[in-house]
Amino acid sequence: MVMRSYLSRILLAQLILLGLMGMPLAQDLPRAVVAVLDYAKILKVSDAAKDVGRQIRQYRDGFAEEIRADELRLRTAETTLKRARSALSSDDFEKRRREFREEVLAAQKRGQNSKRQLDRAFKKAMDQIQGTVIPMVQAMTKAEGYTLVVDKSQVLFASRALDITDKVLLNLNRKLRTVTVPKPQ
Repeated sequence: MVMRSYLSRILLAQLILLGLMGMPLAQDLPRAVVAVLDYAKILKVSDAAKDVGRQIRQYRDGFAEEIRADELRLRTAETTLKRARSALSSDDFEKRRREFREEVLAAQKRGQNSKRQLDRAFKKAMDQIQGTVIPMVQAMTKAEGYTLVVDKSQVLFASRALDITDKVLLNLNRKLRTVTVPKPQ
């Protein structure tokens, strides 16, 4: 039994050595030149991102005004319906109540549709920023010799010297100051 255990260990050691012999050594790999990019910061503080945020707020304010007008109109209709309850037959009241409910549902759909349109417009505008940042980072990677660019959110610790966020931000602000957010329809 002891002999079997000993032979098993020797066999295992040989298998491990044979496996390691086929693996490339660290010196065979290219030298890693790493850069760190805070992509979230770029999408938050770049001139283009701020411009997108400003335009989205304007659209949102316009939608909010429409929603407030709907709410006011519906409150008035509800009050009128409550007051008319005693003067209407039960069939007429039920008919008006259904009509009121349909108006409420239509207003809710308009609000949801507005939000969906706003989200689509925001995504489309942010895609334009991303479409500028990625080729920019690729060009920097080639020019500066980086072999790996990682997002800061994926890094536990890194030297500030590896951070290229400010360079990318500066280049982005030069190249893309504004983005036209498509008007939500």
